[in-house]
Amino acid sequence: MNRKYDIVLFGATGFTGQLIAKYLAIHAKNENIIWAIAGRDIEKLHKVKNQLSGLLPDILSSDVKDRASLDVMTSQTKILMNAVGPFNLYGRDVIKSCIDQGTHYLDITGEPSFVADLYNNFFESAVQNKTCIINCCGFDSIPADFAAWLTAKKLPKDEPKSLKGYIRTNATFSGGTLTTAIQALHMEVQKTSIKTKIRRHPDAPKISLNIHFSKEINAWAIPMPVVDPHIVKRSIFRMPEDFGVAVSYGQFFVRSSITKVLKTVMPIAAAMVLVRFEIFRKRMFKKFKPGTGPNEERRAKTNFQVICFGTSKSANAKTVFSGGDPGYDETAKMFSQSAFTLLDKLRNNTIIYGVLTPVEGLGMLLVHRLRKEGIMIE
Repeated sequence: MNRKYDIVLFGATGFTGQLIAKYLAIHAKNENIIWAIAGRDIEKLHKVKNQLSGLLPDILSSDVKDRASLDVMTSQTKILMNAVGPFNLYGRDVIKSCIDQGTHYLDITGEPSFVADLYNNFFESAVQNKTCIINCCGFDSIPADFAAWLTAKKLPKDEPKSLKGYIRTNATFSGGTLTTAIQALHMEVQKTSIKTKIRRHPDAPKISLNIHFSKEINAWAIPMPVVDPHIVKRSIFRMPEDFGVAVSYGQFFVRSSITKVLKTVMPIAAAMVLVRFEIFRKRMFKKFKPGTGPNEERRAKTNFQVICFGTSKSANAKTVFSGGDPGYDETAKMFSQSAFTLLDKLRNNTIIYGVLTPVEGLGMLLVHRLRKEGIMIE
């Protein structure tokens, strides 16, 4: 690809975007990339650039509401890293522009409806235009996707198997993440969310998706309405040579006591009722403003662990994927390393086209990179 830039980061002025830009700047020289940051506010982009150290980026002007400006941006780069959310509101035209321009695309969305929409409606056009589209390249959903894949690979391929993912974290969330969650929840209760139906093999074990006390982790397990199960189930469906054909997946959020279970579940239940009312949504959007989030000191005390247990008739396996602050520092790392991995595959002519999961599109190359960057994958 004869493009001016190897990577453009779109949405560099947001809370997470600034952390991603910082990580890219530090690693850009060693990765031998030419890069740029893009957004609609040039003044804010310059402020971001002035705070960076390392190989500094160029600055591009682009607006999600201006398709022509999107085309100018995407036509100049081999890979676009998109950090502009909510993706349900602002992501579709960015995807269309990338596919039309033959530009490879990564994002950090955690919005199930957006991800399902792209898989349902853009897969063939991405293949035809030789474009690789990979969603969920942050904490949503790299740890879950790779933990499930690595666990399945340790089990007999020809045996039905169940995979259970458990997530522990003490993380807090940014304003942008919380407002995105409110918007996605509103779509869900209004029944406007897009779904993907992935066929379940008749021999796949059944996994009960109820709140329960898990002896495997000696804690309470809560099924959560996140994007990870969609991504993992797509990987299972698309990669039977690695997973086998009769595979089930369930994912749970871990809490140590029934009191903490109630503190987790009750606000979600309340939000599912209140989100129907515009006054509640506006109040939440005002209270949790995009661009705000946990400070560096708070993030330094945060960590995560994703444990996947795999069981088949004759074997058991377990993978642990763990690191520091999941939603921001480690997401910046995972997202950037995903882009570097995709660029490696592009340079080596091993890139796969279509709308892919992180495991499907990035594979063991990303595992090796993340281990070198301090993320534990055991």
